[in-house]
Amino acid sequence: MTRVAVTCIQLLRDLANHRDPLDALGYEIVTPVVAGQHLEGAELVAAMDGCVGVVAGDDKFTADVLAQLPELRVISKWGIGIDGIDLDAAAERGIVVRNTPGMFDDEVADVTMAYVVNLLRELATIDRGVRTGKWPKPPGRSLRGLTLGIVGLGGIGRAVARRATVAGMTVIGFDPAEASRAAATADGVTCCDLDELWQGADVISINCPLNDATFHLVDAAAIAAMREGVFVVNTGRGPVIDTEALLDGLRSGKVAGAALDVLETEPLPAGHPLAGFDQVMFGSHNASNTLDASARVHDVAIGHLIDELGRLS
Repeated sequence: MTRVAVTCIQLLRDLANHRDPLDALGYEIVTPVVAGQHLEGAELVAAMDGCVGVVAGDDKFTADVLAQLPELRVISKWGIGIDGIDLDAAAERGIVVRNTPGMFDDEVADVTMAYVVNLLRELATIDRGVRTGKWPKPPGRSLRGLTLGIVGLGGIGRAVARRATVAGMTVIGFDPAEASRAAATADGVTCCDLDELWQGADVISINCPLNDATFHLVDAAAIAAMREGVFVVNTGRGPVIDTEALLDGLRSGKVAGAALDVLETEPLPAGHPLAGFDQVMFGSHNASNTLDASARVHDVAIGHLIDELGRLS
């Protein structure tokens, strides 16, 4: 019997409503317990024992893990980011990797703009105050007239740009890909280099993937180049921002506030210094997670797994 695993936490939640295509082919479906965001190391190896394919979440398929999975042939990545998969090691072993790009553009863009509004109007601060019997009225900032800088002009970044433009913001953006820049320009974005973006944006939105070029892209030098009192929103990947540099920026006041849906270490460790700043909002790597979007991606990711295993059989 063909043995496949589901390690994506969203699909595990909804598997009862989406497993029919796998059952129809007679696949044995392995459903390990995933206590946190993902599996890695020995836990991932154990969960994948004997499996030829997997619908994976943010699991860490390192070269070492892949070396211990000799039967694995297909990784169908649920979602966009494939930074947790060693693509070179997978290719060397003949393992096909597929993901589901473009499926969450609107959902992540909605949350990005929600973070922008929350930061600029201090809504979380007001909520905390009212809950304790206070009646805070911090003066906020209007979106109209401010400049939003978007790092990463793929589908999500462009969806953020369209929302920001409607809100009356000026939008500038950076992306190394000519096609992305051209598409963003058509959406009203003024494309620029990173130095211009750091210097010109009142609010910076991180919407790029994590790779060698973007690891710690927002470092001490980048923050030093930013405007005084800048706001930073990250719905991309945590390690794009150097956490220590961000802490220094918050302490000095250079960074007026940050909304972090993703973090370098997930979940945030207890007592982490970031948690001591009232002007920092946290998410749980959850910007894409709506029932509607999840249902779409469940079917696509399962379809990718079935298609690729069929080609290899």
